[in-house]
Amino acid sequence: MMFWPFLTTVKFKTQDGGVVRLEYAVSAIDRNHAKSELKRRFLDQEAFGYVVEKVIAATSLEALALKLPERCVMLLS
Repeated sequence: MMFWPFLTTVKFKTQDGGVVRLEYAVSAIDRNHAKSELKRRFLDQEAFGYVVEKVIAATSLEALALKLPERCVMLLS
C-alpha cells in the first residue's frame, strides 16, 4: 500500500450556532481511507457535530512539503 497526503476541510458547528472550518492533512491510501481516519480520530476525541466537506489528493509539491508519515493527521489551519 502506498500512502499519500490528502487535504481535507472539516466543518464544525459551534454551540452558539456558528460554523468553524479547519483544514487537515491526512496520510492515507485513498480518499475514503482519509475520511475514515479523520472520523476515527474525532470519535476517539468525542468530537461531534462535524462534516468532512472536502477530501482532495495533495499535489506532488504539497506532498514533498508536508512529509507526512503513514496514517498521520496534521492540523493545517
